[in-house]
Parts: sequence; structure tokens; C-alpha cells
Amino acid sequence: MNLKKGFTLIELLVVVAIISLLTGVVLGALTTSRKKSQDSAIKTQMTSLRNQAQLYASGSGNSFNNLFTGNNTWASSDTSMQAILTSIDKQSTVHTVGSSTTAWAAQVQLKEDTTKYFCIDYTSTVKIGTVALAAGSTSCP
Repeated sequence: MNLKKGFTLIELLVVVAIISLLTGVVLGALTTSRKKSQDSAIKTQMTSLRNQAQLYASGSGNSFNNLFTGNNTWASSDTSMQAILTSIDKQSTVHTVGSSTTAWAAQVQLKEDTTKYFCIDYTSTVKIGTVALAAGSTSCP
């Protein structure tokens, strides 16, 4: 009798196929988790933006005028506000803001579902929706 020890080619291919399948499932889950964590970071930074806007207003005679450069660009002359805007900009390049003397709003596209936007405004209203904020608008759609 001739007894050979080892695996057949079919057995090896089945093992490789199973490992490939498991790798695909794990990578898919990791991508989703990473996007969720990015969305969470964006939401936290938007909350910081709201707090900084309140500080800006209290130092400007309760006015939000020029909170954002030209009242509708993703920039601010306030250095603390600009630091937050820059941090958010690194995570999502689709964003819109608007401010006036009495109101402001800011919106950022989320990562997990790019059809959704996270919007926050001067009333502390937080909305997640599919309608984009118009440049210069001071309330969430």
C-alpha cells in the first residue's frame, strides 16, 4: 500500500476560498465602523462649533454677524471657530454655513450615508436630513 500524507489541491483551494470570504466580511465591517466613527467625530465637532458660536456672540454684543467670513463661507475671522472649521473640513469636504446678525446655521455631509447631512443652528436645533443647506441660510432645512 502506498499511503501519502498531505492535503489535496481541492482541500487547499477550499481553505483559501473560506479565508478569502471571511476576510471580505471583516473588511466590510471595518469600513462601516470607520465611517460611523468619522460621523461621530463630525457630530462632536459640530457641537463644539455651536458652543464656540455662542461664545462669539456673547463677545460681539449678542450678534452672529460675520461669524463666518462674508456670512456664508466655511471660514471665520475668529481663530477658535476657524480651528473647528478646519478640523471638520479635514473630515468632510461637503459643508455649508450662513450667518446674520441674529442667526447662524452650519451643515456637513456625513460619511456613512453620503445622502445625509448633519445640520445645527443658532437655536441648537440638530437635524439629520437629505436636503442641503443653501449657502447663507441661517436655519436648518
